[in-house]
Amino acid sequence: NDLLVYSRTKTDARKFTIVNLNQIINEVIEEFGEIISDKHATVEVAELGDANIVPFQFRQMMYNLIGNALKFSKPDTPPHITIKNKKVKSNQVPGAYPIADTEYYQISITDNGIGFEPQYKDRIFEVFQRLHDKQKIAGTGIGLAIVKKIVDNHYGIITATSEINNGARFDIYIPVE
Repeated sequence: NDLLVYSRTKTDARKFTIVNLNQIINEVIEEFGEIISDKHATVEVAELGDANIVPFQFRQMMYNLIGNALKFSKPDTPPHITIKNKKVKSNQVPGAYPIADTEYYQISITDNGIGFEPQYKDRIFEVFQRLHDKQKIAGTGIGLAIVKKIVDNHYGIITATSEINNGARFDIYIPVE
């Protein structure tokens, strides 16, 4: 199923629509309702506003990121996930072509989970790359590759920062126009 989703991110029609981001994220949170309840997780979502996105792909991206934050949580600590959005200029976006008039939405997803070693911040976006023992944590190693492909489809950039046992932060930069 993950391979199918990954391949579809390349071929699905990319119909951009102005959509309320909170609506999509709230649907994803509802879908994880049982896991959130079981783990006593909290998900804080700021008012994100509207953006010109491919709704199905954005939903899949948020599903993967929220799902990972829940999956890679510490066994003895309830997961805490924060999702925020702000507008930034291109000169504040790592790796962006610094055109002065270009604005990006910076969507940040932060968790308090098990994290990963900083040297793997790029490798985690490659297909079949797993940093954790597959016997202990289920998964295919495709989820973040899907996220990266969706960000690419939105002409954006994604960065990851983390330290072992100090959670992870994913910053997604998508052009406003």
